[in-house]
Amino acid sequence: MKVKINENAVSEELNRANSIEGFYANTGILVTGATGFLGKGILEKLMRVCPSIASIFILIRPKKNQTIEQRFKKLIDDPIYESIKAIHPSVVNKVHPVEGDVSLSDLGLSVADRNILIENVNIVFHVAATVRFNEPLNVAVNVNTKSTARIMELCKELKHVISIVYVSTAYSNANIFEIEEKIYTTSFKPSTVINICESGDQQSIDLLEDEILKIYPNTYTFSKNLAEQIMSNNSDSLPVAIVRPSVIGASLKEPCPGWVDNIYGLTGIFMLIGKGTTRTMLVKKSKRLDLVPVDYVVNIIICAAWHVTLHRNNEVKVYNSTSNAHPIKWNQIRDIVVQCSRETPMNNVIWFPFCILVPNQCSYNVLDIFLHILPAFFMDIFLKLSGRKPMIMKTSKLFNQMVRAVKFFGQHEWTFHQDNVTDMIKRVNLLKDRDIVKLDLWDMDWKKYMITYMAGIEKFILREDSKSIDAAQKRLLFLYRIHQIVLMFSLFILLATIYIIYSTLTVRLFFP
Repeated sequence: MKVKINENAVSEELNRANSIEGFYANTGILVTGATGFLGKGILEKLMRVCPSIASIFILIRPKKNQTIEQRFKKLIDDPIYESIKAIHPSVVNKVHPVEGDVSLSDLGLSVADRNILIENVNIVFHVAATVRFNEPLNVAVNVNTKSTARIMELCKELKHVISIVYVSTAYSNANIFEIEEKIYTTSFKPSTVINICESGDQQSIDLLEDEILKIYPNTYTFSKNLAEQIMSNNSDSLPVAIVRPSVIGASLKEPCPGWVDNIYGLTGIFMLIGKGTTRTMLVKKSKRLDLVPVDYVVNIIICAAWHVTLHRNNEVKVYNSTSNAHPIKWNQIRDIVVQCSRETPMNNVIWFPFCILVPNQCSYNVLDIFLHILPAFFMDIFLKLSGRKPMIMKTSKLFNQMVRAVKFFGQHEWTFHQDNVTDMIKRVNLLKDRDIVKLDLWDMDWKKYMITYMAGIEKFILREDSKSIDAAQKRLLFLYRIHQIVLMFSLFILLATIYIIYSTLTVRLFFP
């Protein structure tokens, strides 16, 4: 891997950067988490709109049955890069995999690779993280918090660094419901938490986790808060930006409408509603859901590197990448998802799509029994008798784990200040290539977006063939009739039960 950045060219571009492409021209970039959903989006956008980049280094950790070369090939063979290969084929050769692991000491880098990064990296995007809400505290702290300290150690060694962007979460301060674009400290010092987690004393770790979970909804949000403090405490005079996206969903337009590559979070919930598997959710329907398309977040991140460098004030700049300026509520999202699922049904849908939103745990537990557990039990029996693998009960259990994980976020809503984002938008609008990025959601058409989102789930997750729509619609019509029969039967049982209770009480009243 022989790459050399032209330092004079970088300085020249910085001095005359009146465009995003000009800012990135001839720079060396390091991206962690490039194999994840958001990381892929950042990599694709940089390659497509900034082909004059000198090089992009992506940190990849080897897996048990895959080398970094194999993982890199799988990444770069993704269909989202096909248009780039056709238009800018040479830019693919500028992407270099580097073996490393943010969870290891010194990022798991070899001495040779570390020296290459020190000499050639100008801009750092730290995206890698574990997004599991229920990780043990020591795991979340190591991967999300300590890794950020390791990245900052490397950044201080970089000879020509001009910008550092850390991707956090809008919920890093989930215990506060009006969140400004600033760093919030906690009563738990990052160094103290890290030391306890590294001590190996499980009892101390468990006690600390119990105390933390009295304030924060999970270890994920807490570990990201600590990481933000580490970025702030170690920034010195470095140009550091922290981007806080809320719930990241499928793309609005780029790299193509509806692009999504995983079933985490809302994507999995929307898919299960569309399949007819999920029929009730534990959320307050009147609360706002802060959902943002992945390409909007990518644009904020890419522009933040430019903004924090050319308009610096020796402070860490925080950017709340959220949709609260143009909000949508849970019941509105639910209605659109159900409507899409009925008008354009998924293949192999197992029940007529509907979803009841309930605000409290008690109501949810009752509906969960009748709408999830019992139907799943009988469906699995049917699958087993027909010689197929029973899987509905397993899906129901996984969904309930998801419900427990996101319960807090479905019961509350937040107001996010966006002063830095607003300032960035104003300055980007003065650039000659301002049209290559979309930085606000004021004109967001949520219904159109959700239709695109659901189509993306069918295309990119389920890999469904649009030619089979007729069969899917016939199947849905059959399930609708069954659904109506079940509703009528349930209503009959309910009325019969009420009648029996009423009759019993009447007899006892008149004939004690």
